[in-house]
Amino acid sequence: MNHDEMVARQVLVLARQITRRRNQHLRTVGLTTEQADALVFFTDHPKQTVTAFKTRQGITHQTARLIVQRLQARGYVQLVVSPTDARAKQVVVTASGRAKRAQLRQHGWQTSAQMFAHLDEQQQQLFLDLLRQVNQNLESDEN
Repeated sequence: MNHDEMVARQVLVLARQITRRRNQHLRTVGLTTEQADALVFFTDHPKQTVTAFKTRQGITHQTARLIVQRLQARGYVQLVVSPTDARAKQVVVTASGRAKRAQLRQHGWQTSAQMFAHLDEQQQQLFLDLLRQVNQNLESDEN
């Protein structure tokens, strides 16, 4: 196995470990991955529409609407008529939704702390810089 293959393999292992931890946590908080992603989006981007979410996620409008409807049924979000366009509805995260988002954020911090437990600040910065470059390489390849 050459060096590139070893690096790629380690990246895949890391991705699987992070995904496994996230999925375990989501089961304990009672959300699907899609619902968690939506809750994060609407908390981080207040008063956005389902259309903005679908565009950001690269999913169909119907799928985005279904995810929001499920969050709404659970009391995590509510739809409010836009003050600038009565035809549009903004998705507003409720207090219950913000509490659920806080659970997600806490788990993310725990995972980060464990991932970087034995790396000093300089190593963490190098890792971040390398990740940004790798992501940029992949994004430029898609264009």
